[in-house]
Amino acid sequence: MTSRSPKRGEIWRVDFNPTIGAEIQKQRPAVVISSDAIGKLPLKIGGVLIFVAIGLIISLVQNLGHFLGNLAPFRQVQVWERLTTPGSTAYHPNWKPVLLFELVSSSAIFGLNAMAVALFFRKQRVFPKFIVMVIPIVFILILLGYYLSGLIPAVAESPDYSKQTSGLIVRFVALHVWIPYFLLSERVKKTFVT
Repeated sequence: MTSRSPKRGEIWRVDFNPTIGAEIQKQRPAVVISSDAIGKLPLKIGGVLIFVAIGLIISLVQNLGHFLGNLAPFRQVQVWERLTTPGSTAYHPNWKPVLLFELVSSSAIFGLNAMAVALFFRKQRVFPKFIVMVIPIVFILILLGYYLSGLIPAVAESPDYSKQTSGLIVRFVALHVWIPYFLLSERVKKTFVT
């Protein structure tokens, strides 16, 4: 048995057993008519992985926006002071830890997203394990940020806060779809091999 791949136009001896019904049996010569690229790894990014690629790029842009938005109170001293100085109209004792947590978590999420994009498009073997680890970490960071923000009455009563609830539910369902996909998909196993 040879480990060399068949090339288009070559003649190979092929064993057609086992067969069903009146199909050709035994070993026979066969002409290779398939393209030389058939059967080679890694596969091109295709199928459901196209949606993963699009989602990774969109989330990278969104996460950059979240990071820059969470950076704003630290760049604008008057906003930071209005939210964190006792006696000011917008003060709440939880603003400082919430703002710090949001900045740290959004930078971590952006960094993890950037790493996922790099691993994905380089078709790195570690990508499926990495993304399976990152998906729940990101969900937990977002959930913690949601909880901490809810401790501030002005945030908890806002319409945006209630919209985040449905977003968390969607992320929770997606977590249960994508993790098994990355662990079990044959296409994933054949695509991320370098």
